[in-house]
Amino acid sequence: MVVPESLVVQFRQVAIERIERVEAAWAQVLTSLDDDASTLIQREVHTLKAESRVVGFTDVNMVCHKLEDLLEVARARGYAIDEDFDLAVNMALRFMAMLVRKKVTNHPNAIDLPGFVRQIDAILKRHEHTGRSRPGSVPPLLRTVSSARASGALREQLGPAAVDMFIEYAVAKGPRRDRLRNSWHLLRDLVGIQRAVVSIAQLGKYQASVKSLARDLGKQLDLRFEIGTAEVTTEVFMAIDVASLHLVRNAVDHGIELPAVRQAAGKPEKGTIRLRAAIRDDAFVLVVEDDGRGIDFARVRARAIELGLLPEGQTVPQERLVDLMCHPGFSTRTEANEVSGRGVGLDAVRGSAVDLGGTLTARSEDGRGTTWTVTIPVPQIAAHGYVIRAPALRFPVVIGPGWRLLERIKEPTVVDLGVALGLAPSNSISSTVWSFTNDHLEVGFLSGERPQPVQVRRLVATPATSIAEVASLDSVEGLLIRPERIPGVLAASGAA
Repeated sequence: MVVPESLVVQFRQVAIERIERVEAAWAQVLTSLDDDASTLIQREVHTLKAESRVVGFTDVNMVCHKLEDLLEVARARGYAIDEDFDLAVNMALRFMAMLVRKKVTNHPNAIDLPGFVRQIDAILKRHEHTGRSRPGSVPPLLRTVSSARASGALREQLGPAAVDMFIEYAVAKGPRRDRLRNSWHLLRDLVGIQRAVVSIAQLGKYQASVKSLARDLGKQLDLRFEIGTAEVTTEVFMAIDVASLHLVRNAVDHGIELPAVRQAAGKPEKGTIRLRAAIRDDAFVLVVEDDGRGIDFARVRARAIELGLLPEGQTVPQERLVDLMCHPGFSTRTEANEVSGRGVGLDAVRGSAVDLGGTLTARSEDGRGTTWTVTIPVPQIAAHGYVIRAPALRFPVVIGPGWRLLERIKEPTVVDLGVALGLAPSNSISSTVWSFTNDHLEVGFLSGERPQPVQVRRLVATPATSIAEVASLDSVEGLLIRPERIPGVLAASGAA
């Protein structure tokens, strides 16, 4: 299988980011036993293992598999491990980083991978006596309170600061502007809205590896992709990418039967998996459907009771059993193989969706197949408004959504945007006051010309309580204003 160079480059970049997140989370669980960090490690390593197989990085795949063995033992011990064990985990991560960066022309003996794998096996052998708890969970008494995702919280906190930085940069001149440009661009890249395009070229990259997996398992497969091109944020794209990878592999491994079994059941020897993806009602919807054996809910229920997740004798609906299937560490298999059995794949899918306000659901019929549906809200990337040419401002200002231009002449509350943004008064005598309303308030703004309806691309999002966001109009950076949040507007309008 020849993998396009563009996918290899993308894999290298994403893999290094995953390894860095695992390194940080590993250091965290050793000191705080944070269950969120523990789960993140499992998800990232399991996903990296699958991705490495897709692009043919078999050495990375091997180390991931061994690292999962180490992590399972560490979790069973509540992360009470010795220095040698800690060193083995960190070395595994360093080995993977080296292997990800390694070029094809590098000498293969530069990295003693077989020797390192033997070291891991020796460490695992020393810990064979350790009893294993559910592989996906920290012992209950050692759990800490779950914390919010730092990245999302950080972006929300820094959004208003990024707007202030943009304003300072936009009005600066000379060397000061050059210096602030670098600071603004760094902050914009850190907290700004980053876009990605979901397309057949992106999700279709898994076709070859999934068919190869089916052959390895002795199964025949017809894999069909129906993907509508859509622009989303990078966070949504990564969640859809992770879901596509795990759900399709899960369908091959657990859903599609062997040819002889299918033939005996009156089915075609070749199983079918359909992956559909498109934007629907401001959300991205991914559907993975197979015509396999369906979910054995009796087996799921029995396994849940065995793991202590469900009281014996309790009757629960299928929706609850599907929820339990996504529990960290849940698997109907008692022994893990290269593809599944560690109870991480579905947990990674649901976790990625839920982190973004989305959902994961499933429908299944015995002997007819299963349909998994991932629904993730897509943040608004574009916005409509009216652009005004405010006096003395060197950047465009757009009145945000929900406000419309009034044609009649009235005496509104007039806002000097220079003052509202903490800058100098405009002192303009040549501008006209143009009135806007949101059906509750009426505000006037000075503009050198008639405001025009436009569409902008949001660059830096801020909470709804902030005055403005940074947006791009025809590739020129400016502000998307919320007039109702300008100090004094509510009071001057007499609104509550």
